[in-house]
Amino acid sequence: MDTSFINYEGANERLKYWYGKKEFDNLARLKKAIEQTIPEQNRYKLFFICAFSNILKPTSFWLTKSIKPQYDPNKKPADVITCFDIQVQFMIAANDQNDAIGNSRTKIVTANFLNKSLRRPKVDLIITSPPYVTSYEYADLHQLSSLWLGYADDYTELREGSIGSLHHVYNFDRELKRLNSTGTNIVFRLLDQDKAKARSVAKYFLDMQQMARVTYNMLSDKGMALFVIGNTEYKGVRIENARHLVESLAESGFNRILITKRRITGKILTPYRDECGRFTTDNNSRKVYSEEYIVIGRKA
Repeated sequence: MDTSFINYEGANERLKYWYGKKEFDNLARLKKAIEQTIPEQNRYKLFFICAFSNILKPTSFWLTKSIKPQYDPNKKPADVITCFDIQVQFMIAANDQNDAIGNSRTKIVTANFLNKSLRRPKVDLIITSPPYVTSYEYADLHQLSSLWLGYADDYTELREGSIGSLHHVYNFDRELKRLNSTGTNIVFRLLDQDKAKARSVAKYFLDMQQMARVTYNMLSDKGMALFVIGNTEYKGVRIENARHLVESLAESGFNRILITKRRITGKILTPYRDECGRFTTDNNSRKVYSEEYIVIGRKA
């Protein structure tokens, strides 16, 4: 879908849900200007497309500071051009602070890490932060960019294959036996609370176990993998992602595994939830996502 050449009336219905006519038209003009002004192979093209993607939420009716899709009818969307200028200046300043020597070569590959046909080089270090299971539907979270940048006409199509999604199609009864002991224990406790969520968590754990094996095989003989991961909770069931990851790494062949806990500071949203699971500023309520774990696996 190319939103640069359509008017508001002919826009994707989901985008019309999130944007007023003024903001939509200004975003469409801005995207068209980026596409027509900067040549396709120019190294700055991605820079400005990235800046464009970063202003899609503040210029919409997406609830301010919310990382989940919540519509705020009382919000006044930010001015498109002003917001874009601020974002570009922010990114320029961030790049200016980068004192890395510019003679290295970088190649960015976007692919499914678990794809068996993907060619993976041997590396010395892998650093990653896996998704938080039960927390986000990632296709929903990134729907504005997916729609505006033409990755999908219907963002819900991107749910299938997204790790931790409720929308996976797989044989739950057959695959359940492949879970390690930590995963099995958690999934069976979830089955009493929410069968659909239990299926989603099981698929997440299975993907994470496969990820651990692929990571091990990708590392050089003395390589190291570092993971930033947090535990979650769903309907009173503790989802011990860190414990499951450690067990997965051990089963994959890592013989030196270190783990440490760190407090999360500078969060956008309050860590407190009310009885219904909604965010609240009441510090007497249940506290979630206030800490995370650094897990390190070494091959030797």
